[in-house]
Amino acid sequence: MIKKLFIISILLLSNSYTFASAPEVNCVWLPGCVDSNIMNPGTPNISNNIGLELITSIIWQLIQYVAVIAVIALIISWFFYLFSGWEEEKTKKAKTWIIWSLVWVLVSISAWWIINMLNNFYIY
Repeated sequence: MIKKLFIISILLLSNSYTFASAPEVNCVWLPGCVDSNIMNPGTPNISNNIGLELITSIIWQLIQYVAVIAVIALIISWFFYLFSGWEEEKTKKAKTWIIWSLVWVLVSISAWWIINMLNNFYIY
């Protein structure tokens, strides 16, 4: 058993046999690392095609704006609900605004998640 482990370790450590190659790692934001291929995590990285990068950046910005507007609408509708004076019509309207703003928050978060998954998906 020890002899087999020794032979396997020699084969793995020798330069003549390559079983797997390590992926190229890029660490732009780490100190001391100069050249890399990984982009900043906040930027879209679907392809090197300029058209796809433009579309991706536009979608990325729209998702951010929708998320911000949805959170602002959620806060405003919550205040409408608090200051409705428990009138049925006002509370019903505020509840629908709260529900729809929560839906848009969830839609923007899921769109952001999908874009990040596609951004990190590479075909080699």
